[in-house]
Amino acid sequence: MNFLYPNTLWFLLLLSIPILIHLFHFRRHKKIYFSSLQFMQSLQKEKKSIKKLQSLLILLFRLIALAFLVLAFAQPFVSDSKNLNRSNESIVSIYIDNSYSMSAKGLNGELLSEAKQAAKALILASPKNQRYTISSNELNAVQKRILNAKDAQIEIDKLEYTPIQRTFGNLYNWHQELQVEATENKNPIHFDFLFLSDFQSEFFDITSIKKDSSSTSAIWQFSPQKSENCYVDSLWFNSKTHRIGDDSELTFRLNNNSQERLVNFEVKVSTNNGFDKDLFVDIPKNAFIDVSVTIPNKTNKVVIGKIELRDQSIFWDDVFFFSFQNTTESKVFIINGIDANSSVIKAFETERFFKITETAIQSVNQSDLYKQQLVVLNGIRNISSGLRADLLKFKARGGNIFVLPSIKANIPELNPLLKSIGLPEIKTIRTVDLKADQLALKDPIYNGVFENQDESLNLPSFRRVFNSNFKQTTAIPLMFLRDQSPVFFRTLDHSFGLYSSLDDNSSDLILNSLFPVLCIRIAETAGNSTLPYYFVGQDEIIPFEKDRGNEKPVKLQNKSNDFIPKIIQEGSYNYIDISGIEAMENLRQGNYILNQQTSSKNLSLNYNRKESSILYKSLNEIKKELNTAGIKNIRTESINERTNFKTFKLNNNYEYWRICIFITILAVFCEILIAKFWKK
Repeated sequence: MNFLYPNTLWFLLLLSIPILIHLFHFRRHKKIYFSSLQFMQSLQKEKKSIKKLQSLLILLFRLIALAFLVLAFAQPFVSDSKNLNRSNESIVSIYIDNSYSMSAKGLNGELLSEAKQAAKALILASPKNQRYTISSNELNAVQKRILNAKDAQIEIDKLEYTPIQRTFGNLYNWHQELQVEATENKNPIHFDFLFLSDFQSEFFDITSIKKDSSSTSAIWQFSPQKSENCYVDSLWFNSKTHRIGDDSELTFRLNNNSQERLVNFEVKVSTNNGFDKDLFVDIPKNAFIDVSVTIPNKTNKVVIGKIELRDQSIFWDDVFFFSFQNTTESKVFIINGIDANSSVIKAFETERFFKITETAIQSVNQSDLYKQQLVVLNGIRNISSGLRADLLKFKARGGNIFVLPSIKANIPELNPLLKSIGLPEIKTIRTVDLKADQLALKDPIYNGVFENQDESLNLPSFRRVFNSNFKQTTAIPLMFLRDQSPVFFRTLDHSFGLYSSLDDNSSDLILNSLFPVLCIRIAETAGNSTLPYYFVGQDEIIPFEKDRGNEKPVKLQNKSNDFIPKIIQEGSYNYIDISGIEAMENLRQGNYILNQQTSSKNLSLNYNRKESSILYKSLNEIKKELNTAGIKNIRTESINERTNFKTFKLNNNYEYWRICIFITILAVFCEILIAKFWKK
C-alpha cells in the first residue's frame, strides 16, 4: 500500500479526540433517587448494558468515518509496477507529437489540439505539487526544463506544427537520457514518460530503444476520424533544359491514400508567367496517377509555380512548390580517351545552343567540371580513382554523364564508375552481327524525334557489344538488338551509357542519323544542375557558384522567411546545406530566392511527403512489437475510447480513495441509524 499524500496520515492522531470524549463522558456519575422498588434494579442494569453497547458502536463508527476520511485525503493506492522503491520526488515527462500528420481531424478537432487538451487535463487532475517536462519533435535544450503545473500548461499552449519527424526509438532514448541528466549528483528522481501521438507506421521504430525498467511509460494514441489523404508525391520535367520560346512539359504524381476512388478531384497548376490551369482527375483508391501539363515558356527567365489541391482532410501537403531556370546555352564537356571519336563533338555542334569544351582525359581540371551540365566520356579505356571521385561529386550536384567506352576498355576500372552512377556493370565482350531492332519510343528521350513512330526505322548495326548485368539494376533500356539484348541505357537521374563502341569495327552508329539526334536529346535532358524542388531537412545539398570576394552571408529569402544556411565547400564546389534540425525549424515550404551580393538563384522547398502517408500502427500491433522486443514497462491507451481525460492516470495504480469515501459515508449513516432509531 502506498499513499500519494503520506503526510496527511498525521491527521489520524485526531482519532484520540472522540475516544477521550467517550471516556470522559462515562466517568461522570449522576445519582437518581427512587422509591424502594426492588424489581426495577434488574431492569436498570439491563438498560445500562444496552446504553454502553450503543455508545461503543457510535464511537466505533465515528472512528471508522474519521479514519477513512483521512485515508481518502491521503489517496492510498497499490501499484502493479515492479518498481516499488520510488523516490519521494517524481516527474511526469510529457511528449506531444507536433508533426504535420497531427493536423488530421479527430473527434474534437485536429489531433494536435486533442493531444494538448489531454495533456492539460492530466495536469489538472494531478497533484498540485507534481512537476513536469514538456517536449515535442524539436527535442531541444529548452524542453529539458522541469516545470510546475502552471508553466507546463503554458508550454503546451505554445506548441505549433513542425516539419521535424522523429522515430519512437529516438524519442524514448532522449527521454531516458533526460532522466539520467536530471539525477546526476542528486537523489534519485522517478520519471513517468507519456507519449501522445498518432503513431504513424513510418516512424514507429523500436529497434534502437535502450531497455530500462527504472521508469514507467505510457502511450496515448490519437486517431483521425477518416484515414484518407491526397497529395503530390513528386514532380519532374521531361527535359532539364528550358529555353524561352519552348514549352516545358511538367509531370507530377498524385497519390490517393484512401479507401475511396476520387472522382473529378480538383487540381490547380499556376506559374508566375500567367499560366493558370484547373484540372479534374480521377484517382483509384490506394493508388497514384501521373498527370502531365504543358507550361508555356515565352518570356520569363525564371518560372516559379505551385500545384494546389482541393483536399479537405490534411492541409499541410495540399501545395507543392516548383521552379525552373530558362537558359540561353547548355554546357557540354567532352573528355577524350585514347580511342575518342571525333564524330561526337560534330554531333553536338549541330546545335548552337550547346557550348562545347573538350579536353584529354589526363588533363581534366576539377574546376572545369563544376560549370558543366553534361560530361561525355568519349572512347575511354581507363579511369583513375581521382577522376572517378570528381565525376561522382559532379553527379551529386545534379550533373549528367554520358559514357561512350572504348571496346578496349579496362572493365575492372570502368565498372566502379558505372555502378556508382546507376548504369549496369560490364561482364564480357561478345561478337555479334545484329541490327538494332527496337527503340523504347515511349521514353522521354525520344520525344519529338520521330514524326511517325509506326514507320519502319533505319536503325544502326552492331558487331561487338558489352554484355551487362542490367537486370540487377534500375537502368532503363532505350535500344534493343534483334536478340532482345539492350545496348543503350539511361538511369532515372539521367546518366546514359552506350554498351558498344563508336569505332568502325564495333558499330555503324556514327553513320546513322539517329546518333546526332540522340546526342542532342541527351544534352537537352541534362539542363541546369538545380532541381525543380528540394525537401526541407532532408540530406539535401544544393550546388551554387559563390560570388568571388563576397564576405556577406548567403541568405534564403521570401516574404516570410530570412534564413542563413550552412555553406559546405569541397574543392571548387560550394553547396548550401538545408538538412538538419536548424533548417527544419526556420524554413517553411515555399519558393525562395538565394541572395548573394551580386547574384541570386531561385529555389523551391517542400516538406518531406513521408508524413502524408496515413498508415498507422494499431494498439495491438504496438503491444505485440513491444512484447516481442521484451519491453514490458510501456502501457498503451487509445484516447478516442475515453470521454474524460481526467479519469485516466499515467501509472497503472489501483486507487482506493473512492472506497475510503464510501466507507466514510456508510459509517456516518450507520452512526445516525444507531443514534436515532436504537431506543434506549
